[in-house]
Order: sequence, then structure tokens, then C-alpha cells
Amino acid sequence: MQFVSSLLDIRSIDAEDARRRQLLNILLLGVAAIAVFALVAATLTILSSPQSEHGENLIMIGGSVFTLLGVGLLYLLNRRRAGWAAGALFLTLLTLVFAFADKPAEVAAGRSLFLFAIPILMASVLLFPAASFIAAVGAGIIVSVISVVSLDILPTMPAILGFFAVALVSWLSARSLQRALEDLRVTNRELDQRVIERTRDLAAALKRVQSESNKNQAILESIADGVIVFDHQGQAIVANPAITQFLNFPIEHIPGRDLSALMNGDVREADRNMMLGLLESDEPGRSGIKFDWGRKTVSVSVAAVRDGVGETTGTVMVMRDFTREAELDRMKSAFVSTASHELRTPLNAILGYSDMLQEGVYGELSDEQDGAIVRVVANTKRMLNLVNNLLDQAQIEAGQLKLRPSPVVIHELVDELEAIMGVLAEQKRLELVCSVDESAPDIVISDPQRLQQILVNLMGNAIKFTDTGSVRLRIYRTDAAHWALDVTDTGPGIPLEAQGFIFEAFRQVDDTVTRRHAGSGLGLSIVKQLVTLLGGEVSLISAVGRGSTFRIILPLTPIEEQHA
Repeated sequence: MQFVSSLLDIRSIDAEDARRRQLLNILLLGVAAIAVFALVAATLTILSSPQSEHGENLIMIGGSVFTLLGVGLLYLLNRRRAGWAAGALFLTLLTLVFAFADKPAEVAAGRSLFLFAIPILMASVLLFPAASFIAAVGAGIIVSVISVVSLDILPTMPAILGFFAVALVSWLSARSLQRALEDLRVTNRELDQRVIERTRDLAAALKRVQSESNKNQAILESIADGVIVFDHQGQAIVANPAITQFLNFPIEHIPGRDLSALMNGDVREADRNMMLGLLESDEPGRSGIKFDWGRKTVSVSVAAVRDGVGETTGTVMVMRDFTREAELDRMKSAFVSTASHELRTPLNAILGYSDMLQEGVYGELSDEQDGAIVRVVANTKRMLNLVNNLLDQAQIEAGQLKLRPSPVVIHELVDELEAIMGVLAEQKRLELVCSVDESAPDIVISDPQRLQQILVNLMGNAIKFTDTGSVRLRIYRTDAAHWALDVTDTGPGIPLEAQGFIFEAFRQVDDTVTRRHAGSGLGLSIVKQLVTLLGGEVSLISAVGRGSTFRIILPLTPIEEQHA
């Protein structure tokens, strides 16, 4: 097959020329095979028949030899020179062979007449579509000459008209084929161009991906925090060198292990279950989760990894060594707790002696002295409130705040609150409205001191930041298992960007040195932590210029005495 392909193959920059010359080679080889077969058959016939019958066979032998010589020359011309010249000579040779291969009568109007249709059909595909008409003219001339000169008769006009009919059909077919091939070549050129462009784009994209991958890898390896990525099955797939400060595995042994195996017994079971739950959770992410890992305290952040279409493909976990910060937090809490205790004693003494001075125990006071004592009491109470907040914050962070549940009568709670906050609201000329829905429970089991502290902080904040309008408290039941408190004001509202940190310790919306409203920034942080200890939730609904509503939802079921 390879030898035959090498015989037929034509090298040409013109695809159409190569196609025609290759087709001519196929025809030449076919004609050569027929000539060889005819030569062998005529020779065998001569050897086996009487001499009187050798005439036609000798003509066949001569025609076959002539055909083979012509085919050989045309083959060389077609491969090395012009294909159109070889095609034209081939058609001429074929037509002459048909003209002299039989008796004149058979050529002019007999059995050999149909053979002239063969070069007519071939002309349109070997040369060009209109060449079939030229071949039809040539065939008509040859038949006419043979009819008039050799037979002295008029040419057969139906046969000549038939030649032109064949030429017409061949021309139509060849032209359609040529147009189809041209369209196909155009399409192929466009496809080749698109392939080139796509290949170039793909190479550029791969280069960008490779560059981005190298950059991401460099960034990942340079991060001081430990980073590890898990797939959907919870198996580690990527990790950076910093993660080895927490794990007892070399970096190359981390991929393929799950989180439980990586913790390797260095983490308490409760913390391990919490982290495994976060990996399996559909929540968008958690940050700042702190727990002990061996001798270290770590801060862990977990987030989902998403692909280009938003589908979750895994989870990334970032671990930071929080040991030093945790120790400083414990030292700070211990210091604040000690300092608060030490400060509260002299402040209570100041209040006590101030009350005795106001009561005239040490004699009557002048108006100026009485005014000074009032200012001393007010500022001392403010200092005592700040110290109490600091002490509560320290106790909550240290886990030492004790809850003492007991029955709380809702209406009594509201009355005490109105008595405490009414004076402050009246001083700012604000309307104070406290309402209890019919659906609200009459008695709940909770810590009355902490419950009142929550409401005092919320309503105190509302009064402090509201200049005109009202402050409202509404108590109601949300469902069969919960009750709620809403504290609503008509103040300036809280910007959306501040609502994310409003419950953090020592943070205020107006967090500047020259802020208008004094305060420690602990009130809302303590509210949130106390509500959490009571088993509830606190939320904020606010918009700038539309006031704020703090909503607390608490369980109706009794809480047990506990420690935070």
C-alpha cells in the first residue's frame, strides 16, 4: 500500500492541481493495467489460433504497446512537469486509441461508439469543467471523419448530439464538485485559522494559569499562618509549610489525610468534633474560633472554596498561633478583675460618705457644698458603673460570671425599669413607653439581676443617643417556647458598616477621641454575652435616619444555675 501511495502521490502547493494530477495518475495506472491485460490476452490468442485469425490480435498487441509507452511518458510528465499538459495528452491519446482500436464501421456507428463518452466525462475532472465540451467536439470530428473518409457515409448525428449531452452533464457535475471543493477549502482555511487562534489563546491561557499558579504557590508558602485545603470528602489536598508548626507530620505527608488524623489526639474531643462539624457544614464560613491544640492556643478561620460558577469544591482552613495573645488576654482579664475589685471598694466608700454628707450627718451644708456633693455622687456613680462593666467583662471572659435563676414577674421588671430610666428620659424630654403584650408570659425563670442589666444598658444607650422622639420597650411572646424584648428608639440609626462590630468590646459607632457621647464601649458587648449565657439571641434592625431596634429573644424554659 505504501508503494502504491508513493506512485500516486503528487507534491504541489495548489490543492486543486494536486487533486487532478493524482486522479490522472490513478487513471494512467488503470489504463496501463488494462493494456497489460489486453497484451497478454492477444499474445495468448495468437499462440493458440491459426495464422489466418491473427489480424485483429496483432492490432490489439500494437495498440497495447503504444498505450503502455504513452502512459509511461504521460506519467513522467504528470509527476515532474505540468499536470494540465499531461491530462490533455492523455485524453487525446485515449480518444485516438478508441478511434483505431476497432473497425471503422464499428467506430463510426457500432459497438465502439460509446467509448468516446469516456474521455468526454474525464475531461471535466482532469482539466476544467468546460473541457468536456472540447472533448465532445474532438470526438464528433473523429467520428465524422471516419464516417465520410473511410465509409463514405454521413456521420451519425444522434451519436454526436449524445456526445454533447454527456459533456453537458459532465460539465454540470464537475462545476458543482469544483464549487463544493472550493467551499470546503475555504471552510478548512477558516477552521485552520480558528485552530491556530484557539491554540494561541490556549497557550496564552495556560501561560497565565501557570504564572498565576506559581504566584499563588509563592504567596501560600510565604504566609506565616498555617493554611490547609480539604476536598468534599474531607481529605487534605493542599497545605503550606507553616501548617507543620501545628501538625506532627512533614508537609509531604499531609495530603490525603483527614482532619481527625491530622489532629492526632492533640485536640480535645469536643473541639475536634466542633472542627469536623465546621468542615461538613454548609455555612459560608467562620472566623476567630479559638481552642487548645497541644500546648498551643490556635485561632482558626474556615471558609468554603468555590469555583468559577459558584459551586463549592472544598474548604480552606487557616490556623494562627494565638498562644501569646491568649496568655495576654488572660493576664489582662486577671488585671482588670483585680483592678475593678480594688477600685470598687474606695468608690463605694466615696458614695457612702457623700450620702452621709448629703443627709447632714456631719452638719448642714451650704448650697455650694451641696452642689459639689451632687456632682461628686454623679461622677462617682459613673465611675462605679464603668468599673462594674469592666468587672463583668473580665468575669465573662474568664468564665467566672455566675447566673442565679429565679422567678421574674414581667410587670414588676417593667415597673422597676420605668423608675430607673424615667428620670433620664425626662431630663432629655423624650417619651418613654413600656408595653407588655397580652401574649407575653406573666412570670419567667431567668436571672433578674442580669435581665435588668441587659435592659438598663439597652435603654440607657437608646436614651443617650436619641435627641428627640421616643424610646419604647415592648415585651411579647414569639412562639410557644420563646419570649422577646424590643427596645426601639428614634435616634440617628446605625450605619450598615458599623453593625458588624457594634457588639464588640470597646467599640462605638462614633469611635473618635472627640466623640460627643462618653462611654466605655462595653455596654452592648456585655448585653450580647449575657443574652448568650441566658440561652437567647440578640439582633439589630437599624438604618441611618430611621432609628434602631434591638431585639432579644429568650427561652421560656427555666435555665439551670451555670457558669459562663
